[in-house]
Amino acid sequence: MRIVDSHCHLEEPVFADDWAGLIARMQAVGVTGILGVGVAPDRWVQQCVTAERIRAGGVSVGLAFGIHPWWADRIDALTGLAALDRWLASHASSTVAIGEIGLDFGPDMPDPGVQHRLFDGQLDRARERNLPVILHERKSADLLLKAIRLRPGLRGVVHGFVGSAQQARQFVERGFSLGVGGAITHPRATRMRQMVAGLPLSSLVIETDAPNQPGHAHRGERNEPAYIREVLAVLASIRAEDEVVLADQMYRNTLTLFGTDWLVPGPRDMRESSGD
Repeated sequence: MRIVDSHCHLEEPVFADDWAGLIARMQAVGVTGILGVGVAPDRWVQQCVTAERIRAGGVSVGLAFGIHPWWADRIDALTGLAALDRWLASHASSTVAIGEIGLDFGPDMPDPGVQHRLFDGQLDRARERNLPVILHERKSADLLLKAIRLRPGLRGVVHGFVGSAQQARQFVERGFSLGVGGAITHPRATRMRQMVAGLPLSSLVIETDAPNQPGHAHRGERNEPAYIREVLAVLASIRAEDEVVLADQMYRNTLTLFGTDWLVPGPRDMRESSGD
C-alpha cells in the first residue's frame, strides 16, 4: 500500500526533536510521500530544510509555496506577491503547487479586501505558471468558486473542505479535488460523511494537515502523517470500498493533480502504479 499525505506542515517546531520517529511511523503505515504546504515567505526556507530531512529518511516530498490568508495582515500584498515571484523564479523545478492560499471569513480574520488582493494575485500567478493551487476555505466557498470561474483552466484542491454538498459538486465540476482529512473520523460528522460518500472517487485526495486538525482518536494531540491511515479507514468504510483499492486510487488522484517529478524514484513510480 502506498499513501501520499497531500497536505501537511512538517516544518512546524513541534516536530523538531522527532524526525526519526516521525518518518518511521509514517513509513510503517505505508506513507511513501507527503506534500509540504507553505504559509508565508519567512517559512519557505524551513520548508525546504525539512523536506531534505524527510527525503533523507526515504519519503518523497513535494513542495507548495504560498501565503495563507491568516498572514494577510502581517505582510503587504505587493511585498508578499513580489516575494512569491522571486521564490518561484528561483525554485521553479521544486515547486509542485501554489498554496496554501485562500479566503477565511471566520472570527478575527484579516480584512476581506486585504485577503482578496493577496489571494487574487496568487491565483493569477498559478494560472500563468500552469501550477495547481491548494485552497484554504472557511465561510468563503462561494467566493472561491467565483474566483475559479473567472480563471478557466485553473486546477487544484480545496484543502479540508467543510462546505455544503452543493458547493462540493460545484468545485468538482470545475475540475477541483477536495481534501479529506481527520474531520471525517469524528463520529458526529454525519453530514460531512454523507457528502464525501456521494462525490466521485476521482475527485478526492486524503490529507492530515499535520500538526493541525487531528482526528477523533488523537483529539488534543499533535497530528502527524502516520494518522492518515485512520482517515483512509473511515473513508473506505463510508464508501464501502476495499481499503487497499481506495489507497491506490487516492495515490493516483494525488499524482494526477501534483505530477510525479517530486517522487523518488520519479515518473516511473506512476507508471508502475497504473500497470504500464
